Amino acid sequence: MRRAIRGAVLLLALGAVSPAWAQRANFTWEIPQTVSVVDVPGQVDANGVPVKLRAVRSKEKAQTILQSVVDRFISWGFVVPEAYKQPQLFREPMVTALDTRNFISYTAILQVNPDSTTTVFLGEANLGAAKAPKPAGLPLFPGASKVLTAETEGARTLSYTVSGKTSADVEAFYREQLLKAGYKEIQPRVFKSSSEEIALNLGVTREGPVAVRLVRRAALPDDGLSPGE
Repeated sequence: MRRAIRGAVLLLALGAVSPAWAQRANFTWEIPQTVSVVDVPGQVDANGVPVKLRAVRSKEKAQTILQSVVDRFISWGFVVPEAYKQPQLFREPMVTALDTRNFISYTAILQVNPDSTTTVFLGEANLGAAKAPKPAGLPLFPGASKVLTAETEGARTLSYTVSGKTSADVEAFYREQLLKAGYKEIQPRVFKSSSEEIALNLGVTREGPVAVRLVRRAALPDDGLSPGE
């Protein structure tokens, strides 16, 4: 679940910066027919913007939840772009609103589950506390766009999209680059050096480009034991 929440941060709307912060009571989410809630402790750093995340599972249908979220945004006086202006980077429907008084961006991403429940990923991006993003330290495939870096739970993530190429093209690029840099491919699309591990995830967005995500984290030390010891 937490891995899915971290992936959801790739879709958060990042924008202007303002010192206006916490000028009124904090916004609260109200998701109808909530079954369970998972909070991510601390915060994620997404392109230098602090983001709080949580996931809510509901028995309500996705379309009903989506309308409920939009209605709540409007009741709080947030700016909600028209549907055709809402970013839809992946297959899951999402809606974003901006609190222009406090400069906080709120995003909800809806995922329909096999058991007919709906998981709603909720993000709050504090645009007023934005700082210069930390570099991911990983190569970008030529022509990369919509680049996003994030840092959380000891991992650094680089995400972007590539048009006019296939997943195989991107995979071959990273295999060449990482093997040349001294990494070994220990599993398909998982590369490890003596000190860190990089996992490559690839997908296709709704519009067609390849969605690329690399997760870089410290490698677990080898215990020196042979299998079965």
